[in-house]
Amino acid sequence: MPKRRPSAAGRDRRTGPDRPQPTWIRHLLGVGLAAAVGCFVAPASAAPGDAQAQKGIALARKGECGDAVPLLEEAEGLRHRPETAVALASCYEMAAELLQASALYGVVAEEPPDRTHTRGDRAAIQIAKRKQREIEDRIPTLTFVIPKGYEGVVVTIDGEPLEQPAEPQKVDPGDELAVVMKAKGRKERKETITLEERERRIVTLELAPLGSAAAPGPMVPSKEPRLWLGAAYRGYIIPRFAMNIFGDGGRTVIAPGGALSLVRPAGNLDITFTLGYAAFFLPPTPFKPRGTPDTEYEIASADLSSLQASFELVWNIPLDRRQRFRFRIGGGLGVGYTFLGGLYRTQAYPPGFSPADPYTYRPCTAPNDPAGSFRYCNQLDKDVDHYGGYEEPSWFSGGVRPLVYPWIVLPLVGLSFRPTPGVSIDLDVAPTLSGILTGLGVRFGL
Repeated sequence: MPKRRPSAAGRDRRTGPDRPQPTWIRHLLGVGLAAAVGCFVAPASAAPGDAQAQKGIALARKGECGDAVPLLEEAEGLRHRPETAVALASCYEMAAELLQASALYGVVAEEPPDRTHTRGDRAAIQIAKRKQREIEDRIPTLTFVIPKGYEGVVVTIDGEPLEQPAEPQKVDPGDELAVVMKAKGRKERKETITLEERERRIVTLELAPLGSAAAPGPMVPSKEPRLWLGAAYRGYIIPRFAMNIFGDGGRTVIAPGGALSLVRPAGNLDITFTLGYAAFFLPPTPFKPRGTPDTEYEIASADLSSLQASFELVWNIPLDRRQRFRFRIGGGLGVGYTFLGGLYRTQAYPPGFSPADPYTYRPCTAPNDPAGSFRYCNQLDKDVDHYGGYEEPSWFSGGVRPLVYPWIVLPLVGLSFRPTPGVSIDLDVAPTLSGILTGLGVRFGL
């Protein structure tokens, strides 16, 4: 439906500590709602405004909000009902009048139960609680950064001064906002700004000194990117104690890697698709299954290369007023594929042919080679051919070499720093099935 614009007297597109409510909402809070909560009313069929409410609700349910809004506003002015108010808020939401919709949902969501409420009213209160949470993320915000050294700063939007311009100001999407900035000893600046849904714009305002010959340039808007492209170091740490869960021996391994990411912000939520690479290289290391004798030690090594594709959801929590520092928490699912390299196993023996430090063991050349090593270098059981750099088959062929494996991250935690609104430096860490993920990367807004 076409976007409906209430009159200037009944509408203020800015929110903040001093933001007045629209005319009919002030009436609702000051008169209608108090009367509804504090007084008994007549049966619904005979109450003032019910005829308009019923017709307006029916039109709103059919999406005919252009005709529904006048009826619903009139009905709310005569007699408040949660069902009517929620129908009106839904029409404001459809018209992208998100501030009025949020205010009205908030009024209904906080309304206490009343014995005069109908089943529709009770359902509307629950809907309002849910819708108010959802709509908050959709409301765009405008934040102003005032350079150091400025005195007597006054910032106005549509002629109304802001008490705290450095705090995010909620505005309706699509509105043309007339912004004026003044400061002592500096030239006045004027701009017209329009925001989209979910946009978080930061505007750095710079004013030319009075008497300066240079004409003032436009304010620098720092628009929250709608898409990010990133590159990062993404490596894994496989600690020795993790290997010791399954056996004896092993060592701490660092598997370096990298990743490319495409990020779509949705409010404070980042929806990310990542394609990564990691090199799982294990130098010759003694290892045996837990609980088996020392004759089961083998020298294991690996030179595996892996690709991972993942889908991740990460929630950002701002840590400062300008939202330059953000705490990140989320998780991800994906799949890994070891497309290159192998896992190698060779039977091992101690230099003195008796139990010793396994990290001094040497690879067997052949059964009982060198002579006297028959207890360690033999042709028994499953390790009959583990000589000369035996390559382990994949687990799809009865071996233990990973080929295709799940990639699961939960939880992923980290920090991000934005030196500019279009650049983000991210530090992440998370447990995975492949080890402890560590990441350090940079993203650029598109």
